[in-house]
Amino acid sequence: MQNHPYFLTDRVALFAHRGFTPPSENTMEAFQHAVDCGADYIETDIRCTQDGHAVLFHDEDLRRLARIEQTVRSITLTEFKSLKFIDGGTPITLVEALDAFPLMKFNLDIKDPLAIIPTVRAIESRGAHNRVLISSFSETTRRKAVSLVTKPVATSTSASLVLKLRWRALLGLEIKSLLDGIGAVQVPPSMYGIRFDSKRFVQKVLASGTQIHFWTINDEKSIRRLIALGANGIVTDNTELAGRILGKS
Repeated sequence: MQNHPYFLTDRVALFAHRGFTPPSENTMEAFQHAVDCGADYIETDIRCTQDGHAVLFHDEDLRRLARIEQTVRSITLTEFKSLKFIDGGTPITLVEALDAFPLMKFNLDIKDPLAIIPTVRAIESRGAHNRVLISSFSETTRRKAVSLVTKPVATSTSASLVLKLRWRALLGLEIKSLLDGIGAVQVPPSMYGIRFDSKRFVQKVLASGTQIHFWTINDEKSIRRLIALGANGIVTDNTELAGRILGKS
């Protein structure tokens, strides 16, 4: 478990997945919409530009959102900032997001190892250690980023660690030792035929003192079911709906 100010809340936390869509995900306007809908946290993705800036963008390339045949790491910050997304919205850097939304907490998913140093630099420059969570599907990336910050930050499980937890739970083995220094287990209800929303697994995670957050939950029935199961956080594209259910808007 991890005792960190990031997790201090007495209600189920609402995470806006990539802000809110539409407008385009991971943009200034998306984040503002999430805030207006009552989000407690903004879940976002970090990549690195050619000239070493941490920018908020999910995909490796620009095809889906901008119809451009280039990768994020192949363009400069100036070029990134000039992008015209199909569904609108203003491209944003991590520094800009931290400055524009000083009261918000951010769940940062580092998508590219090249983004580790720029991400740490942004957190350090803004003294944002108490309002960011560093995560990654890659355990190596997660560990390196967490090790480089000068003050403790919140962190969650990588994909490989989640699988270890699930198999240990299925075998009836303890999982607390694997969660040392981890504040949250962030999982989908199921993936590749593996269920993470079983009562037994959720109870094991909660008994360890670690939170459990479910993604990406967009319908009312599932939101209410997971809350009843004991979820500490709901990651959703439908921030407006989740905000109403959780009494945040």
